[in-house]
Amino acid sequence: MQNFDYFRLDGHTLRVFVSICETGSISRTAVLFGLNQSTISHTLDKMRAAVGDPLFVKAGRGITPTEKTIVIMPRVQQIIADIEGLIEPETYDVSLDSRPIVIAISTPALIHDMKRLHARIVKAAPGVIFEIRRLAPRDRVKEMLMHDEAEIAIAVSGYDYPSTLTHCHYASEKMIVFYDAACRGPVRTPEEYADARHAVVNFGGGVKSEVEKSLEALGLKRKVSLVAPTASMLGDLIKGTDIIATMPQRLADTAYSRLSQCARPVALSDASYDLVWHRRYEHSGRHIWLRRMVMNSRLP
Repeated sequence: MQNFDYFRLDGHTLRVFVSICETGSISRTAVLFGLNQSTISHTLDKMRAAVGDPLFVKAGRGITPTEKTIVIMPRVQQIIADIEGLIEPETYDVSLDSRPIVIAISTPALIHDMKRLHARIVKAAPGVIFEIRRLAPRDRVKEMLMHDEAEIAIAVSGYDYPSTLTHCHYASEKMIVFYDAACRGPVRTPEEYADARHAVVNFGGGVKSEVEKSLEALGLKRKVSLVAPTASMLGDLIKGTDIIATMPQRLADTAYSRLSQCARPVALSDASYDLVWHRRYEHSGRHIWLRRMVMNSRLP
């Protein structure tokens, strides 16, 4: 370790190290980089020699980070973001750029915003392709932005973002209760609400929901009967059942248009969304233009 030339640690080595940390897998990292596992292992060995630590140890069929890895990971992420930020131009002319615009969203509640954004993009750059990708589960935001699977993500708030990601508040909206009026009536009291069968979306991240917190404050607990991977699928699944779902109000115009709705009988915070991007694009002219377009396309 004393004789190691630290300047031999290039950006590629650091990115491989971060990817192994994020995926917990050398094989997965090899796929992401389009390389074989032996090449990734050799790159990791360079990092191990530099810091004098194994960095990862076997744990069952997988690997787990050492204490040293946990300590240096945020610093390495910061270094990568700073390096990548050097290559981005500060000025941007959309008329000279034909690259696709890719945005990841976590819920169909944002569809109308995306329609407005698409219209603005078509007007500013008619030849540019606008692609929307699904952000699920929520904690995939880090991987998607790290590997440029999306330029920007609009995620449900509450996720603990790493230092390599920057975010700002995007929008908030009221939460209401959806149900099939052919199978049940509205819920009018906290007790009726807690006793009903509930459907929820698994956004990932293991964060306790506002519904659970509000009911616990009242000494109540809801009965979760159905868990779906997406909000749109959940809307289809509760149709024809007596199950209720507490979801953002604007879904009434899209995925939940065939369901009835009522006010929530418990105090809940509004649904909140974050606009998230990778720190390496903080001063990118293209990215600044795109973030402005996204924010200006929000529904009032």
